[in-house]
Amino acid sequence: MIIKIVCAGVSGFKNLYRPDPDEFLIGVDGGIYHIIEQGLNVDLAVGDFDSCDIAEVVWHCAKVKRYPADKDESDLELAVRDAVAMDAERIEIYDATGGRIDHFLAALNVIMAYSDYPIVMFDERNRVYVIKGEAVIKKEQYKYCSFFALEDGAEITLEGFKYPLTSHPLRPFDNLCLSNEIAGEAGVVRVNGKKVLVIETS
Repeated sequence: MIIKIVCAGVSGFKNLYRPDPDEFLIGVDGGIYHIIEQGLNVDLAVGDFDSCDIAEVVWHCAKVKRYPADKDESDLELAVRDAVAMDAERIEIYDATGGRIDHFLAALNVIMAYSDYPIVMFDERNRVYVIKGEAVIKKEQYKYCSFFALEDGAEITLEGFKYPLTSHPLRPFDNLCLSNEIAGEAGVVRVNGKKVLVIETS
């Protein structure tokens, strides 16, 4: 199952969405409207729905989990918590990066907190995820690749990139691997088991 979580930020979902036969769509608060506008069914709606007509939410969504506005978790975190419990092959998050910077940082916190799960966050210019082993990154619509260590002791190897590295120590808050580029058709990243945040951007 591929779970697609759609948030209420600046909508890129309409241009990024590609149907999968085994997809499960979760609308986070006002993100349900981004799904409905594409003529799709919302399998699960999650949030406090303070910006929504709750009658509309109930009408358009197969299942609704409504939470109080005063809570410790963000709506996105609650949605991700539900998604990881479903044993998904992949979890995709859309429309979580535009608008408020604090919401974007909170979204990054969520994918880092759940980095043991296959989560990817998209908008029209970026793809964000965490690796801790080997990954092959294809040269697609994204021009730049940046890598940021999330924990001490990370070592990174980059092959097929404009700026290659071999078992290079990468510390948290180190910007050495900002805005690298894939030299050919694909680049290979190897990390020594430590968590590294990857941001592909156009």
